[in-house]
Amino acid sequence: MAKKNSELIKEIEELIKKYNKKPEKNIRKRDIVELFQDTVIIIPCRTDFSDTQAYEECIEGVQLKPDIVKDEKNVRMLPVFTSYEQVPVEYMEKFSLVRIEAAYAYSFMNESEYLHGLVINPFSAANMELRKKKTAVRNATKNYVKQISQEQKKDAIIIHNNQKYTIDKSPFTIGRTGTDLVISQTYVSKVHAVISYKDGKYRLADYESTNGTKLNGKELTPKVYYELRDGAEIQISDKDILTFYFD
Repeated sequence: MAKKNSELIKEIEELIKKYNKKPEKNIRKRDIVELFQDTVIIIPCRTDFSDTQAYEECIEGVQLKPDIVKDEKNVRMLPVFTSYEQVPVEYMEKFSLVRIEAAYAYSFMNESEYLHGLVINPFSAANMELRKKKTAVRNATKNYVKQISQEQKKDAIIIHNNQKYTIDKSPFTIGRTGTDLVISQTYVSKVHAVISYKDGKYRLADYESTNGTKLNGKELTPKVYYELRDGAEIQISDKDILTFYFD
């Protein structure tokens, strides 16, 4: 019968305490790491709700930025906690505490260009550092460069009145005058809508226009960003139709 998460956590905390009291030759760090990756742990994160959207029972677009700590050698580490008892009060006041699978946190640490490892329970006796291997650091850097180059290739276009407009900057503005795509009509606001590119996605927002913007027939809430998908139809003031495509 599989152990409960709380049982695994208790076992790991006790093993780490014993491991830290050298010499404990019969306790191997590798065994602790294997147990650790089967648990659900807590990561402190700063939350950004600026681009969120409510959809049925979900809130989409919440951005989580995990806290980062530095050790005595100024090395950047991801702090994680095995239980709420291990979390200091100041963390509870400053951060959102997010429960995730430890295996995911471990992968995040290995794939991040900016992290050198993670530290379990950094403020208690049940603490342990898990450092990246040098190969993992090199691979993370390669993957990051590859990801950036791929994202740069994600060019997109807007079709309006049979003309093609390349979205080659962010933000890309649509409006009556002085914008990247100009629609010289009185029903169009000076800056009517904005397309931005973030985290590998194109997004559309109405810029508090007078006559509104629709995406695939849905009225947009001003200054709230909505993801654009290939073939999306953008309606400006119920008059002009623009079509979005990945080039």
